[in-house]
Formats: sequence, structure tokens, C-alpha cells
Amino acid sequence: MPISLVPRTPGAATPLLTAWLLCSAAIPGRAQQVAEVQVTPETLTLGVGRHEQISVAAFDRQGNLLPAARFTFSASDPAVVRVTADGTVFGLRPGRAKVEARVRGRRASLPVVVTAAAGGVDATPTRTAALPAVAARAPATVLTLDPAAVKLLPGETAPLVPHALREDGSAAELGRVLWKSLRPEVAQVAADGIVTALTPGRSIVQAASAGTVMATALIEVEQAEVVLAPARLTLGPDETATLRVVVPSQGNRPLSGIIQWRSSDTMVVRVGPTGLVQAHSAGDAEIVATGFFPEQRASVHVHKLATVFVISPRPGVGALKLLLRGTLLFGARAVAADSTPVSEAGIAWDLSDSAVASFDAGTGTLTGRAIGTTRLVARLAGFEPAVWTVAVLSGNVGVEPARAGLTIGERMRVSARLLDEQNAPAPGVAEVKWTSSAPGVAAVGADGTVEALGPGHAVVSATTDWGKTAVSDVYVTGDLFLSSDRRGSFGVYQLRLAAPDQLLPIVADSSWSGIQPVLSPDRTRFVFASDRGGQYDLYLMDADGRNVRRLTTELGVDLDPVWTPDGTRIVFSSARSGSTQIYVMGADGAGARALTSSPGGNMSPTISPDGKRVAFVSARDGNYELYAADLDGGVAERLTTTPQRKGNPHFLPGGDLLYTVDRVDGAGSRIMRLSGDHAPLPLIQTDQHIGSIGVSRDGARVACVVGRILASGRTAWSLFVQPLAPGGVAVPVPLLPGERVLTPSF
Repeated sequence: MPISLVPRTPGAATPLLTAWLLCSAAIPGRAQQVAEVQVTPETLTLGVGRHEQISVAAFDRQGNLLPAARFTFSASDPAVVRVTADGTVFGLRPGRAKVEARVRGRRASLPVVVTAAAGGVDATPTRTAALPAVAARAPATVLTLDPAAVKLLPGETAPLVPHALREDGSAAELGRVLWKSLRPEVAQVAADGIVTALTPGRSIVQAASAGTVMATALIEVEQAEVVLAPARLTLGPDETATLRVVVPSQGNRPLSGIIQWRSSDTMVVRVGPTGLVQAHSAGDAEIVATGFFPEQRASVHVHKLATVFVISPRPGVGALKLLLRGTLLFGARAVAADSTPVSEAGIAWDLSDSAVASFDAGTGTLTGRAIGTTRLVARLAGFEPAVWTVAVLSGNVGVEPARAGLTIGERMRVSARLLDEQNAPAPGVAEVKWTSSAPGVAAVGADGTVEALGPGHAVVSATTDWGKTAVSDVYVTGDLFLSSDRRGSFGVYQLRLAAPDQLLPIVADSSWSGIQPVLSPDRTRFVFASDRGGQYDLYLMDADGRNVRRLTTELGVDLDPVWTPDGTRIVFSSARSGSTQIYVMGADGAGARALTSSPGGNMSPTISPDGKRVAFVSARDGNYELYAADLDGGVAERLTTTPQRKGNPHFLPGGDLLYTVDRVDGAGSRIMRLSGDHAPLPLIQTDQHIGSIGVSRDGARVACVVGRILASGRTAWSLFVQPLAPGGVAVPVPLLPGERVLTPSF
């Protein structure tokens, strides 16, 4: 893969294609004859300084959509409009022009009218003056469809919801909408926007309003197996659960449309029209789902009603005392009215801080791991939870640090110290014997020097000659964390740059995805985004992939997590308010608050080395630019002003900012360096589009994920690590054929 370093001189940059756009792939095969080209909308009106992307579709003589068609665009008057390679039309000055799309000898065009900006001066919205009242009555200039793409099974239905927007992005009154399917034999659309899938294939649904405003949605119809999930339920009387008919091959997407539900025994369990199952009395039954798919069944077992929740020891007012490395036994069981145990009743255990203590639910054993306080909770439906507060005390010896993270080959020194009964430092020297629970992961010498040898978790223990023990949890990781789909769904992996061909899984489960892993400043934990709960939320794990904890539960996708340098807070992007904004919360998920609220979306945060500033990407002024603001609040400052799209900001240790931008010629990307008030300097350029980057903690290297679109329309992914110093040689990371990787992080 060609890579070149460029001189440290100012240079221009072009828009960046995101990694998700690079994921789009076409169906392989020989070139098909194009019979017709269609472009939407039929006409386009833009203000000076505004832009809008047009949609183009090619069809063969049988009316089949040709997804691999690659279009070229031209403008009849380049002084009035400019059109980019992805079909985005920019208004340059008032006038009229024609934009034409061509593919394989066929073409289609649409007229474009460019009007003067409001006031005839500047089309860029301001943040200081409110729009006059007449703006509220401005007509709609943009029509969107939600969703913009739909996958359906034959016989399935789904609604398309149109939204009308004014030029300033505010909602406009939606008039009459006319609907049309370009391939009605594949999918039909009703006057209310309800799409009905008929036969396998692809179609485009067009929605037009106010005569000139149009939007499109891609409809894909394919035959696929469905299952009823979960296949088995165990419930107690009056408990509820929801069954769904899902499509496994489409990421377990719930099936939409009319589904008939029934229970084989309504005395045991009943089911509502949405798949909500409610248990009534002890017994076994089946739930049957029928519709435009083969009949599906799920078994339901209803256990006896638990009338007593027996727990031990009895929770008290104060905290239970537990010596470090000592154990306490806890018990909880459900009992029916006839005094028989109800073993099927699910008792859920939760430990608030697994760094302080570990709990084995099978044996009920709590083991002290580090000095501190934790809380153990046992829950049984229908009863108040049992809560125990446990204080772990060392007695007379402690180890510093209690948790540490190392990369393979690194060394560190752990130390033991004497403590009094209040765990305060005591005079004297702690003479201890050092041992490691996993010497293949982390070996420890007689003087407490720990050497990281292999990835994993080791407990380094200091034991006195009178039997008291203190521990340090040591996590050894590779140099780089990243997301890969080599096992189907995206999972979290790590690798060593010394052995880049060995990608080691940390969290990889084919039933859900895990993306955007970021190690904590001390490398003992990592935060990542996962859809294991149905939507992308943020989760926290130890660096060895254990002790997962969910941090966010709000409706709306949560992504882009980054740590503050002190490891106490996490900054992220979230759509919980309806638009993507930047938020900050504690490392335990508490106290989340918004840092931004501007329209246009705010994303991809990065934290300055001193922890006081946050830089991010925002489209608040019409183009994706870089902004910065104080982490504790304040007005955002715009850092870049060029018309090209920016992305992937990362602070360097000295406070400079790296980011990505497309090259001027459109043939690849650049990595730029922004220093204070100086003009951005290009550091690295490639002839391929950069989807995401990661910067090493010492600022000496950058990891780049790039994608190259092949002649077949598919994307070939690659990953390399490039030194930032002049003359540095890139280290390629071998990937599997067809493997996709995302968001590398050191």
C-alpha cells in the first residue's frame, strides 16, 4: 500500500469519507448493460453556499437495480454550481445550471437553480441573531425519509416516515406526499408510506412533496429464515417477558408486520398481540407465532410462586468486615408456600466494585481483593433486594499500586507497606514474600519488580511471615486495541506491534457487536460501545475482558468514548436528546451531563493532555469542522475554517491536534497537525481513504485504518502503524481476507 510522508508545509485538504461509507459493498460479477438512469430529485434549488447530495440509480433492461454502477457527474456551468464525485451539488453564485450523471453510455440530468443567500451577503448561519418571525413560515427545502434503507422479507411491511425541513434545518409543515416504487413487482408503497415487500430484489421508493422536494429510500427484499427468540422462557407467576420473531441473518432484526400469537395453555401463560408473555400459574406451555413466515414455537416453564426469600447473613446497619484475601459466605434462596425450594426462581447477584472483592455466585463466596468498600446485592422478583455493605481491611500490610496495567515487555516496581488497624501507614519495613498467580502473564522478583510477559491478568501477592497478604492486580495488554469482524460480528481485539500477525480476542461474541475500545489511563480497564442490550450503549470491563459493567442505559445511541487523563471521567457522544451531542459522566456511569447542544450534530470528542479542554467534530455551521471548548462548560471555539470535511481529532501530548481530511485531488487522505494559531501542517498522506486513526500515548506513532474500493465495488481494508518522525517506516498489520477493522487505540 503506497504511503508517503509530506513536507511540513501548509497544504489544502479535501472532505473525508467515513469508515462507514467505505463499508458499503456492491454485488460482485461482470458488468451489466445499463438501460436507464434515474436521478432524484427532479429539480433542485440551492442558496449560495449551500449544498445537497442527489440520488442516482441505474437499471438494466429487466428493471433490476444495478448497485455496482459507478457514476460520473458534471455541471453545465461550473461558475454557478460545483458537483463532487459523490453527487454533492454546491451552489456558488445565483443562476441556473444543469447537473448530469453518466454511467456506461447512459445519462440523466436535473436542472439546478441557485438563489442569493438571505440578505444577499452570507449564507452561513450565525449564532448571535435570532431568525425573524417570517422564517418560521419559509417553505420546506429538504425532505428526508426515516429510515433511509429497509430490509424486508417477502410479505413483510414497514412504514416510511417523511420529514420536511427548512433551509435552516428547522422542521417545516409537511404537505401532501406522493409515493412511488421504482420496482413495484419487488415492493409496493401505499399512500400512507407503508411499504409491502413482495418478491426478493431491490427497489427504490420515492417520496415527493411540494412539487420540487423529493427523498428516496432503498428497499431490499430477501428470503431469510426467522426464529422465535428466546426459544425457552422460565418465569414465575405474574412475571412477564417479551418474545420476538427475529431474522438471525440480519443481526437478529425483529420482524415487522402482522403476527398472530397464541398460547397452548392460557391457564399457564398468556400472550398479547405484541408478543408480551405473562405467566399465570405453575406449569408448561408453548407460545406459537404465525404470519407470513413458517410457524414458530417457544416453550415456557412457569415455576411455583416464591412466598419467602431466605437470606444469610442478615443485613445489618453497619458494614461487614472482611480481611484482604479472606472470605465470607452468603446465601439466598426462594421458598414456596409448601416449604419446598423454588430452584428455578432466578436470583440475581450484583457486586458494585469487583476491584475490591470478587464473588462466586455458585458457592456464595465473597473474597476480599483490595482495601475498600463494596456492596453485594441479591435480587428476587417480588421481594425487596437484600443488600450487604462489605468493608475489606488489610489488617497490617498493603501493596502499591493496587491495580496496574503494563504492555508486554514493560517492568514496574510494586511495594509493600505496614498499616495500622485503621489502615494508615505504620512505621517499619514490610518484609514480604512476593508471588504471582500467573507468572506466564506477570512474573515478580524478590524485590517486587514485576515483568509483563504475556497478555492477561495476574494477581501479585505480598505475604508476611505471619500470614497476612496484600495483592496488586496486574493487567498485561498488547500495544493496540481495535475492533474486528473476523468472527462475524465486531469484537474487541488486541495486538503486539512486535507480532502484528497475531490478533488476540478480548471480547468476541457473534450474537452482538463491540466497537471503539479505549483503555483507561492506567491500562487496567477499557470502555467500549456494544449493542448487546439492543442499542449501542457504553460498557466497562477489566483489561482482560472480565467483569463487564454497563455504564449507559438512556434511549439513544452512545458512541465515541474517551477518558480524561486522571481516569475519573468519560466523555462520549450520544443521541439521547434527539441529535448527536457531546456528554461527560463519571467513570462509573454516574452524573452524565451534556457539553454541547447545537444543531447539526457534535461527535468524535478528544481530551487535551491537561484534561481541561475537549475538541470535537461538529456540523453546526454547515460543514464538518473542528471545535474546542472547556470541559467544565463554555462557548465552543471553531478551530478550522476550510470547506473540507474533517474527522478523527486526537490530541498529542504537547497539546497539538491531529485530524484527518481528504486530499485535494480526491485520491486518498491526509493526516494534519494543528498547533496553536498556526496553519495546519500535513504529516502523512495516502492514496487511500483513512477511516479512523489512533495516536500512541507518547505521540510518536499513529495507527491508520484505510479502505480501498475495488473494481468489484467492495472495499479492501488495511491497517498500518506509521511513525510520525520524518523517515519513519510504516508497519502493516496483516488482516484476513474480507476482514474489517475499526477505531485502533493505543
